Amino acid sequence: MNHKTIYLLLGPKGSGKTFIGTLIQDTFSIKFVRVEDWALKVKRGRNIGDDSYLREVFETIENGIRSELLEQDKVVFESTGLTEYFDHMLNRLRKEFKLVTIKVMAEEGLCLERVNTRDRSIHINVSDDEVRRINRLAVDKELPCDFSITNNIKTEKELLVELRKILSRK
Repeated sequence: MNHKTIYLLLGPKGSGKTFIGTLIQDTFSIKFVRVEDWALKVKRGRNIGDDSYLREVFETIENGIRSELLEQDKVVFESTGLTEYFDHMLNRLRKEFKLVTIKVMAEEGLCLERVNTRDRSIHINVSDDEVRRINRLAVDKELPCDFSITNNIKTEKELLVELRKILSRK
């Protein structure tokens, strides 16, 4: 197995994965790879449920993460963890790299509120009903994770305490 480490933030839309990824980068100097940027480029007008789009997105993410790891020893990225293409990507990455999964959860209403108030130019935009549907699927999938963060009303300082504990474990 490679000595490189991937931290994967998993959870519903609006749970705070992007915020936490940015916090990890800014505080611990572990590059946060905004894979949603790649998904937006791949989208090209296609529906987010389109099978060819999903396949291409996760191929692009996997290739991009591998490319980042040529330059970095550690990276962090985020996903809701849905689709079979995510599962296949995760299994391939896990075979080759140390993969640490961190579940990020928040209350349903808070997730929706965060989605509706965030910068829409850097996220894939979906309706409130679609956010609810995606988030229910993300919660129901119950991917096994190494660590868990409940991100309802935590301050940045409280999140940093939790992250410091997680990132210090080898």
